[in-house]
Amino acid sequence: MEEVSDITIKERLVRMEERQVQLYAMVEKSMASFGDLANRVSSLEALKHRALGMIAVIGLGTTMIWEWVKESFHGKG
Repeated sequence: MEEVSDITIKERLVRMEERQVQLYAMVEKSMASFGDLANRVSSLEALKHRALGMIAVIGLGTTMIWEWVKESFHGKG
């Protein structure tokens, strides 16, 4: 009876260790996915800032050209 109990305890310990290893692997995979996601978000934010800067420059240029065109026609008219 004592031997059966020892085997059962050893089997339980082995199973617990296997589950622990599986949990560690899941956590590592999750953290890697989180890191990848964080890198992608950072890249998108940088792209957004660049795009907004370009839009601002284009808007400024368009406004300056429009004002020049208005001045040209207003002065001749």
